[in-house]
Amino acid sequence: MWMLSWLPFILLSCLFVYLIVQIWHQSLGRWERLKEFCLLMFIWVLTAFCYTPTAYNFSGTVITDYIQWGPVKMTLIPFQHLDTEFWLNILLTVPFGFLLAWNYPHVPWRRTILLGLITGLTLECGQFVLDWLVNIGRWVEVDDVLTNCAGVIVGFIIFRGLSRMPGWRWLTR
Repeated sequence: MWMLSWLPFILLSCLFVYLIVQIWHQSLGRWERLKEFCLLMFIWVLTAFCYTPTAYNFSGTVITDYIQWGPVKMTLIPFQHLDTEFWLNILLTVPFGFLLAWNYPHVPWRRTILLGLITGLTLECGQFVLDWLVNIGRWVEVDDVLTNCAGVIVGFIIFRGLSRMPGWRWLTR
């Protein structure tokens, strides 16, 4: 059963290898290929953090207000604990927001916010489904959706700020 819980991540990793090969064979310039490769590799890192049967506890806080629905533990009340784990969850998706902005620098703010929300929802819904299917033992939290969204937005802001500074304009190539 333990190996079964790793199967989704192994399959996703195979998909990422296929996508990397596809990027390599595209008729893109080296710079565009590098940008797409970096984005794809960070998405793989996110899947490693979120879709593997591992537990990370940086806060030591015990969450008592949760709902158990089958094998899934969910917290639906946001901002119960503004601890280290809360802030690290924002930092987790900052590079993703930066890399999205690097690859697609002309995305408007509304779409940026929507991409952040979709990121958080995709990660948490994926954990929910994988907990049901193969019991990866992860929590599904509303806080994670909000913090992942915030991290993507912060990453976009950092990119926009850096790309306007002298010496950093190479980011917009």
